[in-house]
Amino acid sequence: MKGIIYIMTTAVSGLIKIGQTGPTNFQERMRFLEANGYYNVSGLKRFFAIELEDYNDKENLIKEIFNKHRVGDSELFALDYDLVRQLLLSFDGKVIFPKDVNKEKEFDEVSKAREQGARFSFYKKGIKNGEEIIFIADKEITAKVVGEREVEYGAQIWKLAPLTYKIYEQKGGLNESGAYQGAAYWQYKGKRLRDLPDIN
Repeated sequence: MKGIIYIMTTAVSGLIKIGQTGPTNFQERMRFLEANGYYNVSGLKRFFAIELEDYNDKENLIKEIFNKHRVGDSELFALDYDLVRQLLLSFDGKVIFPKDVNKEKEFDEVSKAREQGARFSFYKKGIKNGEEIIFIADKEITAKVVGEREVEYGAQIWKLAPLTYKIYEQKGGLNESGAYQGAAYWQYKGKRLRDLPDIN
């Protein structure tokens, strides 16, 4: 039996909703959740959805795999949304949202962005906690380094890729894949983070 498994981002950094719905109910379900929130969490936005055979079993499998990241009995998970999207893309199915997505290309882009994000380290670039980085596309936007791969922005702690996604989402300028190599979009002392040499 076919159905849709979806991922939604929330107003809380690092918290996502993973759910399922029937093929005919998707738009209605998204509108309801985006308008009303879920489990006292607001700011839900559709991020990714795929139509699959045996969707019930696959959703249960995903929830089992990520069970330790689950918030109580809810469908909220403290997880990197790209990790879940990568897993869903590996299933044989049809991407419903975003529209017109090439599954193989998308999988490769997400894999590449995740790999680069995992390798990047502020400390290796000689950037210390408390130092400021600037968003290249809008110099008014700054974030403060608070860890090897984390920054503080808007009173929340973020990794660079999800923060870059969030900023472009707010500006209404998301790219087609929604995958961002965060270090390519921020600079430190006038130099793109990605281009800074490692100091150790």
